[in-house]
Amino acid sequence: MKSTKLIKLFIEDKPVAIVIILNAIVLFLLAFDELSNFHNLLNFIDSAFLIYFILEAILKIRESGWKKYIASNWNRFDFVIVLVSIPSIIISFSSDELIFGNKLTFLFVFRILRIFRFFKFLTFIPDIEELIAGIRRAMKASVFVILVFFIYMFLVSMISCQMFKNDSKEHFGDPLISLYSIFKVFTVEGWYEVPDAITKNQSRIANFFTKFYFVIIVVSGGLFGLSIVNAIFVEEMVRDNNDDLIREVDQLHKKLDILLAQNGQRGSPVSLSNPDLPTDS
Repeated sequence: MKSTKLIKLFIEDKPVAIVIILNAIVLFLLAFDELSNFHNLLNFIDSAFLIYFILEAILKIRESGWKKYIASNWNRFDFVIVLVSIPSIIISFSSDELIFGNKLTFLFVFRILRIFRFFKFLTFIPDIEELIAGIRRAMKASVFVILVFFIYMFLVSMISCQMFKNDSKEHFGDPLISLYSIFKVFTVEGWYEVPDAITKNQSRIANFFTKFYFVIIVVSGGLFGLSIVNAIFVEEMVRDNNDDLIREVDQLHKKLDILLAQNGQRGSPVSLSNPDLPTDS
């Protein structure tokens, strides 16, 4: 009985969720340099959490079998995250200079990967599978529109680079910088900062046409372009809900048609409280 309760602490959703939250708090605290005196303790706690997740995977495999365990997308995700986090235990309490020299310093990258263990908490979100399926469906439907939007942004950035390279190297010094600057303009937030930086040393006529040019970019790319992409994405995300609603309305129409047909045959009105029974005249 005690062993069964102990196993449940590793495989049931509630204790696993609590451990994930506590582990996230520890990783949060490890990011503060001010707490460097406590880093050894926090690393020890983080390693204990990792051992917990390893035991969780082992016990789940033993309970359900490898094939059934690995058949779940979330289990595969958990298993990969735990697997790539294991090397961090090796370096949590060691000095790479004193023990490993420079041979295994690449293992420090796994310290960053352990942050991804917090994504395990997504498994406890209600209807997460439906949400992910909706995102996947929305991405497929939006691929062409996103591609067109990116091509338009790329063309505008190239044109802007050629036009304003000499006026503002900070924003249009090369195609990559220009692409990033146009992306900022497309997001609308703070878009005026870019043309203001360009028009500092321009004449009044050049100033007017430069600002007019960026107004066109904001309207075409920021207002219309992003709105279209968002609209298509959201439409595909909620399509399942709309389909269910349409099916329910169709079923309601069919039932109403049947009731109207029955009412015509019987020659008596239909009771709203009980549609199957005619009312007394």
